[in-house]
Amino acid sequence: MKPSSVQKSFARRSFFQSLLFSMFLFAIVACFHWQSGQAGPRPLIIMDYVYLFAFFFLYGILQWLFQKNTLFKILNAQPASERPPQKTRVPAQETEVDRSKRKNHEKRLFVHLFAVLQREGRLMDFLQENLSLYQDAQIGAAVRSIHENCRHTVNRYLSPEPIMKQGEGETVEIAAGFDPHAVKLVGNVVGQPPFTGVLRHRGWQLRTVSLPDLAETENPNIIAPAEVEIR
Repeated sequence: MKPSSVQKSFARRSFFQSLLFSMFLFAIVACFHWQSGQAGPRPLIIMDYVYLFAFFFLYGILQWLFQKNTLFKILNAQPASERPPQKTRVPAQETEVDRSKRKNHEKRLFVHLFAVLQREGRLMDFLQENLSLYQDAQIGAAVRSIHENCRHTVNRYLSPEPIMKQGEGETVEIAAGFDPHAVKLVGNVVGQPPFTGVLRHRGWQLRTVSLPDLAETENPNIIAPAEVEIR
């Protein structure tokens, strides 16, 4: 188990404390040794202090190792339920204003494509028109223009392409490991792939997406603004 930040901090602090305590003891013993050497028959030599220093330095290192290992064993042997909980970052609570902005942004994203199709191809005008008032020939002429503009808009911003390249009505084989989100199996689906069936719809997927930038300040309920000519 890797040492935690608490264990590392304790190891550093106890190391310097042990050395400081050992140097303090060395100073006391060296003082008494110096006084006894002055009064004794043997003259005081520098090697006495070297030996004392080495002894207390080794004592401090051994004391530090003992304290560090004891703490590590106690912490590692402590049950997980008794260990202090790790501090987790609490996400900032969402305010009412932020929640309203987020909901407006999500709603705006949903109607954004409709707004683009309305601006480029007048799709919403066509869908809301009462076609029962017109003859089939009149509807066909209007649909041709709307279809062309909306198709151009979709191809420019979304670049759709068929999921399956075969033509509808052809026999196709679905191999093992197919994407169930991209290929939907209908009919008598029994057993494991590969399957053989008739392609009823090729499906669509996006090659690229490059919608115009979404204006954050716009009313999310507006698909297209009303136009008033001032005279």
